[in-house]
Amino acid sequence: MSVSTPSNYLLKPLYHDMIARLKGADIEMPDLDARFIIEERTPYDWSDIIARPDSPITQIQHDKITSDIGQRIAGKPLSRIYGCREFWGLDFLISEDTLDPRPDSELIIDLALKHFPDQDRPLEILDLGTGSGCILTSLLSEFKNARGWGIDLSVGAVKCAKENAQKNHVAARSHFLCGSWLNGINKKFDLIVSNPPYISNQVIPTLSEEVRNHDPILALDGGDDGLEPYKELFPQLKNFLNPDGIALFEIGYDQEKDVMRLAEKAGFVQRTVHFDLAGNPRVVDISCGDK
Repeated sequence: MSVSTPSNYLLKPLYHDMIARLKGADIEMPDLDARFIIEERTPYDWSDIIARPDSPITQIQHDKITSDIGQRIAGKPLSRIYGCREFWGLDFLISEDTLDPRPDSELIIDLALKHFPDQDRPLEILDLGTGSGCILTSLLSEFKNARGWGIDLSVGAVKCAKENAQKNHVAARSHFLCGSWLNGINKKFDLIVSNPPYISNQVIPTLSEEVRNHDPILALDGGDDGLEPYKELFPQLKNFLNPDGIALFEIGYDQEKDVMRLAEKAGFVQRTVHFDLAGNPRVVDISCGDK
């Protein structure tokens, strides 16, 4: 006599069960999360859910999915569960020492490409607070003759950034160093980029659980007002930019006026704020003089 397979060991019923559990825990996009977990833990994808709904799920796959769902319901982002994140179409490893890359930061790459339309130009690029190295590595993937330097205070982040440069085939043109901002740097650059810590330390306890419990505080804490990195770095930047060089710094949604004031105080003639897809101020674009 044959024994029927329990419904939650079949692809589509399991998928719907996952969505129900995630939705019940107020996960923002339960269907997308469920789909991602299935694609990560089984050989199936969305087309299989539609075309082959009765595809079997093994015990091992089921156990892993159950564990992943439990962690996700507990507030752990999928990127932290799997230790990876897509950014600018590339795959990046992340760790407890690195910020989880956000799509909004891709605006830096987009602006760099607009500033330097000749992608064969041998740019010298510096990434301050490089974290996973996602910004620098993405830039090097676009500018094939560029060289890049990434600086981070965290030894673990530097290790992760090096692995990502190797993984994305730009290791030969990248150099990652452990250090504090511009200390020890003795050359000039065409492009300086940064996604610095810009959240007030008084606001950090109010952040979502996904951010507060999983992103490193070192990559979030911008001091009492969230502006400490800009206050420290802007007055020094001219000493590290070539005459036609530019700097692109990510900022918080409510920091536009303060960061522009700090850029003006530091003597930058060209100062522009660019907005993300949600309409929030996201990147300040500064240069040494008129172009």
